[in-house]
Amino acid sequence: MGRAKMTDLAPAVRGNGTLPSCEPCRKSKLKCDHGKPVCGRCVAKNITQRCFYHPAPMTRQDMSGHGRRVKRPRTESSHSSPLLASAADYPGLRIMSEPPLVTPGYLGSTSFSAVFREHRTDISVEEDGGVARAVFCNTTDRIRVQSGLEVLKFLYQSTICDVLIRKFYVGHLMAAVSSIVMEAILQSVRRVLDGLDRARDLDPQLRDLVYRIFRSSAHPLTSHSSMSVEEYCASFTDKNLRWEAIGIILATSGIAMMSTSESDSDLARVAADATARDILRAQLVEASGVCVGFCDTSASVSELLGFLQYNDMLLKTQYYGDSSYIAWRRLGDLTATIFAAGLHQESTRAQDCPAFLHQWRKGCFAAAFYADKCLSTFVGRPPFINYRYCTLSPPLDLSDEDLIAGGERLSQAISNLDAAGWNPQGCNSRVSMLRLRFLLAVLREQALEIALGTFDDTDILQKYNKVIQAAQETWEACPARVRYDHDDKPDGNSMTFAKRHIYLDYLYTLFLVQRMVVKRTNTAHEALFSTSREILSIILSATSERDPALDISRHLSWVVLYYGLPTASILAFELLRQTQEPGPHPPLPPRAELIRNLSVFVSSLSWVARPGQGNYRTCRAVEKKLSDVLDQILDPATAASSVQAAGLGGGAGLDELEEEGGEGDHMGLYNLMSWYRPEDFGGELLDFMAMDGVRF
Repeated sequence: MGRAKMTDLAPAVRGNGTLPSCEPCRKSKLKCDHGKPVCGRCVAKNITQRCFYHPAPMTRQDMSGHGRRVKRPRTESSHSSPLLASAADYPGLRIMSEPPLVTPGYLGSTSFSAVFREHRTDISVEEDGGVARAVFCNTTDRIRVQSGLEVLKFLYQSTICDVLIRKFYVGHLMAAVSSIVMEAILQSVRRVLDGLDRARDLDPQLRDLVYRIFRSSAHPLTSHSSMSVEEYCASFTDKNLRWEAIGIILATSGIAMMSTSESDSDLARVAADATARDILRAQLVEASGVCVGFCDTSASVSELLGFLQYNDMLLKTQYYGDSSYIAWRRLGDLTATIFAAGLHQESTRAQDCPAFLHQWRKGCFAAAFYADKCLSTFVGRPPFINYRYCTLSPPLDLSDEDLIAGGERLSQAISNLDAAGWNPQGCNSRVSMLRLRFLLAVLREQALEIALGTFDDTDILQKYNKVIQAAQETWEACPARVRYDHDDKPDGNSMTFAKRHIYLDYLYTLFLVQRMVVKRTNTAHEALFSTSREILSIILSATSERDPALDISRHLSWVVLYYGLPTASILAFELLRQTQEPGPHPPLPPRAELIRNLSVFVSSLSWVARPGQGNYRTCRAVEKKLSDVLDQILDPATAASSVQAAGLGGGAGLDELEEEGGEGDHMGLYNLMSWYRPEDFGGELLDFMAMDGVRF
């Protein structure tokens, strides 16, 4: 290694002819030996991380924001801690002279400042709403900066993300984020990354970009009523690029990859085999989580953060499994953002924003509200978002093109809607599906209130009937074009799949209420069996379809477990009970049909989730248990002896099987099959879930 030139290490001479002192020596008025890169006094005092030579130490910094800040030069020191860096090491993170102002978000009528707001006209002092100061990124946190650098490196190299997302939006009809916003983010990120100089070292350039993104993300997003869609998108793209926008790309591409066929040519080009695809999925999950982590310390909340958390939560359910605590915790974070941003209240959603943003905020709330009810139902836990505290108005059935056009075109589009907000001749599938899912989610929460709540059984049937009647009226009021039961001419796999999914949501709400009626009053068995039979039939139809361009196995496993397992269990247990006990019994669907459909359903559990997918172990476990029930139905004597030999107790009817697990209606999906308890697997299930995830 060549000897360094003296001119490289010699300190510059100031204009007055003296050698400069480092900042610690200068401020302490101590004699400095002017050593470079670190002076001897700072080495002796073990403060090398603070030792740097300010180019203009006597220059007063302009605090007005109009002057240009003087950045400290980066210094190198072999004595620095590997985890802590000098602020001078990362000048880009020195965002401003003071931490940014942040607001506390939505404050309701019981908040500490509510009285002041109500008497705003009576006082001359403008209240600050509890404004506080916060820092987005700790200036000494080198690990966070390095994580951001790795995320940008991954995104720079992974142009497959753009391809996956664009394909996803062509065929996916229930995306929460508008395609206009998604395309603006995609184009912006690619412009920024393509603008890097490939002839130079990329790491310093990407590191500078990390600083810029942290700086942009430290400021709250703002809006005004006359804002155009270009202005809105510019507030979080290009020079204002934020971690929320980058995270949305990563989370959405992860979701898209989960449903991309293994034979897809674009995917095969970057991930030729199963191992490479597994690595890419893991990287997307981890990178999305890193961006969410950056936003955990953000200066504000907004619908953009809500969209990121929503997509990241969906990605976690598909990767770790729908019963994973990771997904549940992400749902809690999303709920906190919804409330803090005021997206649950119409007055806040519409506050000082253009019409298109008002509707997109409604869409964000509708998506989060629906996901909350789905996951709460699946695990049998109370929902995070209580509908009684929310303004329950879904987004209008308007296209994004009409929304951003504004003016006369938007007014005309609104006038074409019916009284309920539907467009009778509309073909805007994305918003139509968001609307319908939201309306059904409101009814689902009312059903969960009955199923999971603790209340007096007085007038119980009246409460049940009220929810069932409301559900049926809501469904009948929906346009025929979005109803699966009116789908005489299927209009493509994607549309049929979306309609079927939403129809299952509607039927499952009826199923939940009907099941509670049977359990608590021992009446109305026929309605429960009829609904269960229809749900099971639809699921068997869904599992029999194949689309070579689409991999819906992860979603199918959710559908089979969420809708199919409880309804199949109800029919199987009742069939078992009627096989073993003398009558009279409530009428069941034909026995031959039930056994045939249950056999096909049990068979589907063996392949609907593949090894490595989050729901794989659960599907295999319940396959074994349902097979045991079918064996007892088909050959009671042989099945009873084998079950007894296994220590499970032969000849158990439905009532005895339920007693084994206790009443426990609040235990969720597994309680419907109370003989299946995760603890039966000991540590095996937990070990599998750990293997199925990413080490952070």
